[in-house]
Formats: sequence, structure tokens, C-alpha cells
Amino acid sequence: LNDPANGLWLLKFYAPWCSHCKKLAPTLDKMAPYLSGKLAIGKLDCTDSDTKPICEKQSVRGYPTLKIYSDGIFFDYPGKRDADSMIEFAEKMSRPAVSLVATPQDVLNVFSQETDANAKIKDSKIDVAFVVYDAKAKPETKNDTKGGEELTLVEKYLASTTVTQVFGQVARKLQDRAHFFMVEPNQDKKANDLALLLGLKGKGPFIAKVEMNVDTVVYKGNMNSMDVLDFVKENNVALVSDLQAHNFRQVAGMGKPMLIGVVDPSDERREEMNEFTLGLRNYAKGGAAKEEYRFATMDGTKWDNFLKQFDIASNALPQMLVLDTVNRMYYHNGTIVSVEELVKGIKDGTIVKQEQTSQKTNAGAMEKFHGFFVKYMPYSILAVVLFIITLVYFLLSDDEDEIRYREMAKAQQERKRKANEQPKQKPIKED
Repeated sequence: LNDPANGLWLLKFYAPWCSHCKKLAPTLDKMAPYLSGKLAIGKLDCTDSDTKPICEKQSVRGYPTLKIYSDGIFFDYPGKRDADSMIEFAEKMSRPAVSLVATPQDVLNVFSQETDANAKIKDSKIDVAFVVYDAKAKPETKNDTKGGEELTLVEKYLASTTVTQVFGQVARKLQDRAHFFMVEPNQDKKANDLALLLGLKGKGPFIAKVEMNVDTVVYKGNMNSMDVLDFVKENNVALVSDLQAHNFRQVAGMGKPMLIGVVDPSDERREEMNEFTLGLRNYAKGGAAKEEYRFATMDGTKWDNFLKQFDIASNALPQMLVLDTVNRMYYHNGTIVSVEELVKGIKDGTIVKQEQTSQKTNAGAMEKFHGFFVKYMPYSILAVVLFIITLVYFLLSDDEDEIRYREMAKAQQERKRKANEQPKQKPIKED
């Protein structure tokens, strides 16, 4: 892993028997030619004695697990698992952590199209961006090189002031999961335009979370990397997230229950679902309990099996669900599709808290058994061998007992037959 030629690795933790792992293999093979020099791909068999300790150290619980290894640090791969998404992730990680944009309007343009370091348009929609602007930032620094290579223009800007330095440090640490932009500070007018466009006050400097059609969140804390890092982590989620396999754990683990609108995305019901989602979005903006929840939508047809445990059927949408995955509790009432009514029912106790029960499929049970078996080898192997020996012993013992019983019964029948065949003696009469 510590190969200077490959500073970034995508690692697949797998088990040879795992069907999902086998399905992912062709995707990784398809990616490989496009990632040369950007991302190396490796795999670790968690049933192998040599790599098993690494799997345990990384708390691998299911297969396949995808992790990124960079600069001596492992972290979960945060994106979708199709080839295009993983290639896009590799390209993003190979670029500077902060993209330089020329005008304030470019800040808003990123929500329909992502830009690279040279403000060239790439096809990738994003929901949330973090922006820095400092009119005092200059493209001149005391040291114009890094590792023997000349700094890029955005790197020079980032190195020139305290605000931009802190922003750049945070961007490098969270490059895998967030999007960072800097508005080029060439004119004072840009500060006014930026403030007007994003609803900010003053001429900066600004560090802010920006989201389309949502009030901008400005960082107001101390200017140090730890506090700004916490700000980005706390705000790196859309006002209303679209829950997918790649972001469910992130949103669920952000410290608040999720208030989820379960929708039917079919074309024939699009208008109805848009109205339902708008109500959810409006409550997330200004509802009385907006600070108590993370708001999200979920495709009720795609997540049909998952939703069965909450008695939500794909033919009865839309539905509302409050899910607390940390405490494995939820609130649901199939007759309520209004956020206000749901929250009111939770507060006054008419909608009661219920315990979440895991759905246990055969595949899941097999994976758990295998994980347990591998974890406790060689003792698990010894236990299986002893069980088989004991089982064979009793089976053979039963066979021997049955043979003896049959032989005894046969002998008894034979004695009875002989007794019946003997001629009966007539009794002797006395004179």
C-alpha cells in the first residue's frame, strides 16, 4: 500500500463465497484501465489468515466492503458502486481539493454541473458546496513550490491568508466526501456580488455552506482547522437528502433521527409526489421541530424490502417515517402523510415509539455464520469436527442397537415356531 507510484487505493474487502462480491468484480475490472496513475485497486480476502487481522482492525462486518487508503489512513468509500461513479471519484481525488471559480454565479452553477480545477464543466450533480472568499488572498506566496513542483494558482491563493489556509486544510481532509470552491478574489465588486447572490452581509472573508434554494449557512466560529472541520461535517448534507445505498449510513449517523418521506417516483405520480416532497422541504426550512430531525426522501419501490419491517408497502405511498437507527426505534402511522401531523402525534404520544426489528434473510444469516466461524478459527473447526464425530457415533450406535433388536426378535420367533411344531403328548389315564 505504501507504493510511491500509487498514493490512492480503492480496496475491496471480500469473502470468496460472497455473491455480491462476485457481482462487483466485473465493475472493478472495467474501471482499471481508466484509473492508471490516479487510483490503484486492491482486494483483501477476509477469510485468509494473512489478511484477516487487517479486516478485523478495519471493523469489516459485511461483504463487500469498499475502503479508500490514502496517506496511511483508511476510510469508507463514500460513493455509488457503479463504474462511472467510482471513476468520477478517482478523478475528483486526483484534482486539487479546492476548485477555483471565476465569478460568484459559478458558485451556483456547480449545483447542476461540477467544475474541475480549471472551471471546466463536468457532468455530475452535487447538492451541497462549501465556498471561501477572501479579498486579501493573493497569488504570490513565500514558497511557490511543493514537493519540488510549482503550486497551482488555487494553491497559491489558499496559502496566502489565514482564512484560505484553514479552508484548504479542511478541504484536503474531507476531499473524499465534500465539495470545496474558492471565488477568485480579483475585484472588490465580486465581494458585493457574492454577498448579494448568497444573502451574505459585508465584504468577507466568508466561509459558507451553499445549497440551491436554501438559505446560506455562514461559518461564524474561530478560524482554526478543527472548528471549521466540525462545521463542514455537520453541514455536509442537503436540507432534504435523497437516501441511497451510498449515503444512508452517513445521514443516519449524523446525530439526529431521520424524518423520511417515502415516495413513488413513477412518472404517472410525479406531480403528486412533488407536492408531497415540497411540504416536507418547507417544513425542513421553517417547521417548529426542524432542528430535531434530518430530513430525507426515499424511493419506496426501490427500498420495498427494507420498508416492509415498518409495515410500509410500495402500493400505499406516500408515507411518513421517523427512523432512529442508532437506538433502533421508529415512529409510523400509515394514515398520516403530513409532517406537521406526524410531529404533533409524536409529541403528544398518539403515535408511539416502536422497536425496529432487523430483516433476516438466508443470505444475511449465512454471512453472519461465516463471519462468526472465521472469527473463532481454529476452535470453530474443532467444534464442527467433534459435532460430526458425535453424530456419526450415535448414528452407528443406533444401527447396531437396531440390528441386535432384530436378531433377538428373530430368535424369539424361531423358538416359538419350534415350540408349536412339537407334537402334543396325550395325557396318560390312570386306572
